[in-house]
Amino acid sequence: MDRFEILHEPTGTYSIFERSTELPVTVEGRTFIGLYRHEVPLALLAAMEPDDSGVPSLSPLSGRGSHQEHQQDDLQA
Repeated sequence: MDRFEILHEPTGTYSIFERSTELPVTVEGRTFIGLYRHEVPLALLAAMEPDDSGVPSLSPLSGRGSHQEHQQDDLQA
């Protein structure tokens, strides 16, 4: 995972940056900033193999605002 850096933002969300460019990672028009913790693994999969048809859909990431209040991030660091 040396290619990417995952930052925990002061807002409690996460951002994924590419170390070589120091820019946020973007896949299929979705920039990986402001992610909730449970979205990070799927985003990393998409960033590592964006052209692979076996990569899970990003649709759970794109619709996160509509069901945000119903999901609780109960993962512990």
